[in-house]
Amino acid sequence: MDTVETVEIQAPVEQTISDYEKERGKPMPSLNHGILQMNLGALLKRYQQFTIGSEITLDLSPKATPDILIFNKRKPNWQHDERRVSEMPLTVIEILSGTQGMDNFEEKLPRYFNAGVKSVWLVQPFIETIAIFLPNQKPKVFSSGELFDEATGIRLSLSEIFQEDP
Repeated sequence: MDTVETVEIQAPVEQTISDYEKERGKPMPSLNHGILQMNLGALLKRYQQFTIGSEITLDLSPKATPDILIFNKRKPNWQHDERRVSEMPLTVIEILSGTQGMDNFEEKLPRYFNAGVKSVWLVQPFIETIAIFLPNQKPKVFSSGELFDEATGIRLSLSEIFQEDP
């Protein structure tokens, strides 16, 4: 007697894009992404000559919403909010999520520099590495010790950024 094996075929799961992803043009952040964003924000607050923001949409075409932004010191007006900011930050920080590729980053880099951003950080959680891009220079890649951003003078310890228990 022959045995017949049945195989269940499942229809492909339809991927839906969340409102978050549509609005920001990037994947929904993950746990590691969120932890790194808070670690970096806390460390950057030590630099009182700057204003640090997160998830602020820049008035670029197409628009961009970096994970962290470093501005020259500016005082917020709590009675008047801005949905899109036209004053460009000194630095933008992009943290790669697990599903995010480099294609999107490569497209953003020249737009940031053309708009007046002085440095762009690319944080790669999986390999605990940060690359700092400056206009017309090769990126400086940091995977241990201390990173240094020539555009702002910021120095941060990678062990503090990637610490497991902040």
